[in-house]
Amino acid sequence: MKPKREKPSSPPKPAIDPWNKLQWESWAQLMKRVQEGDQEAYRQFLDEIGPVLFNFVRRRVFNPEMVPDVYQEVLLTLHKARHTYETSRPLGPWLFTVTRNSILDALGKNRKFVEREMPMEVLPDSGELERDGTLDDHLYQALQTLPESNREAVELLKLKGMSLEEAAKKLGISVAALKVRAHRGYRQLRELLRGKGT
Repeated sequence: MKPKREKPSSPPKPAIDPWNKLQWESWAQLMKRVQEGDQEAYRQFLDEIGPVLFNFVRRRVFNPEMVPDVYQEVLLTLHKARHTYETSRPLGPWLFTVTRNSILDALGKNRKFVEREMPMEVLPDSGELERDGTLDDHLYQALQTLPESNREAVELLKLKGMSLEEAAKKLGISVAALKVRAHRGYRQLRELLRGKGT
């Protein structure tokens, strides 16, 4: 008897690395076509960007049961705000700003959860880290100076978009140990970047 196939709890992972510069340029072109009324481009854009946004939401919402609802709010906000994107500018900062604001609005409707949300939100958002699809030089240099264990924790959680459970499993450590490594890494990065005036 074949085992029951579980229903996926999130959109499928993107086939292309979402930190790839060419991928962001492709999404920017799709958004330009979306603004021109191309419905097929809109469907393709949502199919490809959806997993990236879902992971962005999942990393910022403490209560897993709220993630799908907040994600739907993000998609609705994105739909309403799509005309505000300036096609001459990079897509990432605009997209993550819209998404972050939508998350905060959605959480504001459920205030009993708000104080517990975003427990690890101590680094700039990925939209702010992005510069033409790559990491800021100061941040990249600072990351390279971290102890390997702390750097891996930060990269898996903040740059690869993994959940705590996924990252802990990949590193072969407990979630609690991962949180300690990540917290130390964030603190070290803040001190390093502050020293550079960043």
